[in-house]
Amino acid sequence: MQNVKQFAIHVSILCFQINAKTSDLNPSVMCTSKSDKSPILIAIEFGFLPFDSPFAILLIYLSKHIFRQYPISSLTLTIFNCVISGLFASTIVPFLSKPSTNIQTSTNPLLPISRLILISGLFSAFITFSNLSLQHNTIGTYQLIKLQVPPTLMLIEWIQLQFGFNSQILTKEKFSQNYSLSVLLSFGIIVLGTLVNTYSDFYFHPLGVTYACISVVCNALYQAMVQAHTAPSTYERTRFLQYQTIISSILLFPCWSFIDSSFNSDWKIFFGWHVFALLLLCGILAFFVNSSVIWCIKDDAAIGYNMVGQLKTLLIAFVGSAVFSESLSLRQIISILVTSMGCMVYVYTTYKTKERQKRQEQLLVPT
Repeated sequence: MQNVKQFAIHVSILCFQINAKTSDLNPSVMCTSKSDKSPILIAIEFGFLPFDSPFAILLIYLSKHIFRQYPISSLTLTIFNCVISGLFASTIVPFLSKPSTNIQTSTNPLLPISRLILISGLFSAFITFSNLSLQHNTIGTYQLIKLQVPPTLMLIEWIQLQFGFNSQILTKEKFSQNYSLSVLLSFGIIVLGTLVNTYSDFYFHPLGVTYACISVVCNALYQAMVQAHTAPSTYERTRFLQYQTIISSILLFPCWSFIDSSFNSDWKIFFGWHVFALLLLCGILAFFVNSSVIWCIKDDAAIGYNMVGQLKTLLIAFVGSAVFSESLSLRQIISILVTSMGCMVYVYTTYKTKERQKRQEQLLVPT
């Protein structure tokens, strides 16, 4: 019973590592003690991170509702979310404590503008195509194809390893540790479960599946680039989100004005209080979800964030299908159960690995 309890606790915290844990390795984190932190900083670090999954689920349901009830396109919703996220980040940044200039950090907190534009472009692409996937697919298919991000991320990291990209962060030892035989087994289960559902969807709904696949590739590329940039302090991460969302809005606006039909639609709909409230709520949820993504990827491996985060597949698929009256076929139910089992295999494997490492560290401590 004790092991089950410990495993449940591990599942709830695996997707993020608290900054206090990394302060022993990152001197820049030590420059701000708990007593010196402002209430806003404490709320950011400890308040919304545990609610990443509820916020993400609400964001998916709310976005699906907006697409069904109003003539608002996925690109329009993406731009609104980026603008609101950027405004929230810009409001919060002045209240955060800057890292001490006397302490050398492991990296320059300011990325080169070209790299920041590339990251923002990938972010814009994966969010836009993810919304297009949600708009054109059922929630079950949308969530199942998203599960292919971890295997895609593994392939990208393998290519990086072969060509020596991010060699300071990605080593052969770390790659072997992240992608052990058990992890590869969980990937095989997930891919098999997804193919059970998607092979027929691609025949009947090729556009929706194509949008979903593009979103998966852009998402994996985005995560690979984000985890390569170490920003240990809360200030740097919030400012990173601020720049990312603002640049993404600038990149998306020309596409919105020239190729999106929503730009030429009746603008009065955006000034209705109910539509404005929904868009504002959607943007706030997007801010918290995007923030937690950056925290999780930077404090833990991107692969860990993905696998634990996808454990919500069951809830999203079954509850979402009931809410939006999207019937689940037997094939889809089997696919969801199989892929969820693959996620559980990964989480259990990681739990046992961390427990083994903890015991080894205790043996090395002199008595």
